[in-house]
Amino acid sequence: MSLEAFQAMKYGPIGDAVIAAEPHTEADPIGVYAAILSLWSSAINGDVVMYNGRPVVVWTVLAGESALGRKGTAVRVASKMLEQSIGKFLTARTAGGVSSGPSLTQMLYEKQEETEGTEDGTDTRLIVVDEEWSENLKRQTRCPTFASKLRTCWDGATIRHTTTKVSMTVENPRLGFHAHITPGEWSEYVKPRDAKGGSFNRLLPVMVEGSKVLPYDHVEVYPEIQGLADAYDWARRTPRRMSMGKDAGRRFDELRVQFLRKMADMPSHLRCYVERTPEQIVRVAAVLTASECRTTISRKAIDAAWAFVQYSMRSVEKLVREDSKVSGRVVKTLPELVREILVRHGGEATSSLLLRSLGPRATAHTLKGVAETMADVTLVRGETESGRGRPPIVYRLVSPETEPVQEESEQTPEPVSVAIPEQSSKEAPELSLSGSWL
Repeated sequence: MSLEAFQAMKYGPIGDAVIAAEPHTEADPIGVYAAILSLWSSAINGDVVMYNGRPVVVWTVLAGESALGRKGTAVRVASKMLEQSIGKFLTARTAGGVSSGPSLTQMLYEKQEETEGTEDGTDTRLIVVDEEWSENLKRQTRCPTFASKLRTCWDGATIRHTTTKVSMTVENPRLGFHAHITPGEWSEYVKPRDAKGGSFNRLLPVMVEGSKVLPYDHVEVYPEIQGLADAYDWARRTPRRMSMGKDAGRRFDELRVQFLRKMADMPSHLRCYVERTPEQIVRVAAVLTASECRTTISRKAIDAAWAFVQYSMRSVEKLVREDSKVSGRVVKTLPELVREILVRHGGEATSSLLLRSLGPRATAHTLKGVAETMADVTLVRGETESGRGRPPIVYRLVSPETEPVQEESEQTPEPVSVAIPEQSSKEAPELSLSGSWL
């Protein structure tokens, strides 16, 4: 299944190398791909930027069960495949887990001090590879500055740590990040209340599982990623600014508009993890394009990046659903909430009343769209108290099998024409990112 899903996101020499390695490893090909994107983007971080100066670094998290997920295998295969191109960078600039804002600042500050005044210039590039992320998540929650400094690094903005004894300022932090976690640990340590601060929507979680069981004496093969050493030299030689071609720009605009419409329907506990999806698409596409020594992003790269980011979104949905099961919290869908409100108000309510009750969960547009999928809800035109002004739209509960027949009278509200699918209320779809929804 993972190999089939990977075909849609496969791009360029990186994608070809992952396919070549796949028969020789038990690692999930999408997990290997995610690790390579994180490691490779960290190596070119700061040297390659978007046209507006934004970083292109991609932060990934592999989420899978211990042993079954083959997370460690995935990052090992990725590192071996990158040895010929960025092996020296990974050896010199890979750090373990970090759990506090001051320690994060100090790690980057030390790289800044080491390279300041050198021939190649100040270089703060560093990648954190945390294969026991849950242990550091426990401690990170106790540091009031860690989350904000992590977000600032993803944005490439200045971070500082000042006390009475020390003052550290890193003006151009170039931080990469890759971590591993189990679904159970995610449920325990990653909560929507923390995600709403924005830290976790900078990450691209990917659910992984072992792709196969190979004989005990099998030998892993680590295909070199063709041309990546040249691409690294190309990126380091002079600053590169990435931009989208016309077709890529149009495709990105389409995806962005449709994503924003879909996001309006998402529950807030899920939306807070995927709010940065448009920029994540651009970053992944830019990193893939840079592997070909090119600065113009193609539509093909945008589509491949979207496939990867969409897979991450589905992974988030699975992780959040597992969290709900573990914690016992039942997350209600928008149709369920609409029904509850209508029942509470005697079976009908105006659009304004529903929107006030739903708060940020819905807009007038999304509320109407949801009602169109509900077989037990119909829309009618109400009346104003004074007989003047625009009549309100009234949402009314009806039998899913047959709508009530009303006697004709001057007081009968005029039905609003809304196409409602023939299905029972039990079949009303839950909000889901599963499948291709664009």
